[in-house]
Amino acid sequence: MGKRILIAVVAVAVIIGIAIGGWAVFEHFDHAGKIKDAGKPCGGLDVVHGTPSVPAGFTLPDGQKLLQVQSQGKTQILYASTDGGRNDIVNVRDQVTQALTADGYKVTHTDQEPTYEAEATVSKNGTDDTVQVQPLCSGRLRVRYILH
Repeated sequence: MGKRILIAVVAVAVIIGIAIGGWAVFEHFDHAGKIKDAGKPCGGLDVVHGTPSVPAGFTLPDGQKLLQVQSQGKTQILYASTDGGRNDIVNVRDQVTQALTADGYKVTHTDQEPTYEAEATVSKNGTDDTVQVQPLCSGRLRVRYILH
């Protein structure tokens, strides 16, 4: 009986160790992916793709440069850039949500991993949209809008 308990305890400890180790590896690579270009020159990163235009009824906050617009059905995904570094991510997200609030949106949720990313869910006319701010390159941040 004692040997079975010992085996069960060791098995549980091994499973917990694997789970914690897997989580730590995931977090490392997830964070590394978000900031991989943060210190690089902006030459090929902060560039406009095609001739993007903001969808009707949406106003890009002042100081942002529209880089790209993608469509997936009725959903529009906008990529913009703005001045800032990793330490500015949460502040830029807050500035974006303030601008959207002035345009009739209501902030319903925020989340952040300071220096890695900051997100917000905003709602207007019963539709939820999202904003995400991440590093783009040295001195610039990428702002992604998902508009439904």
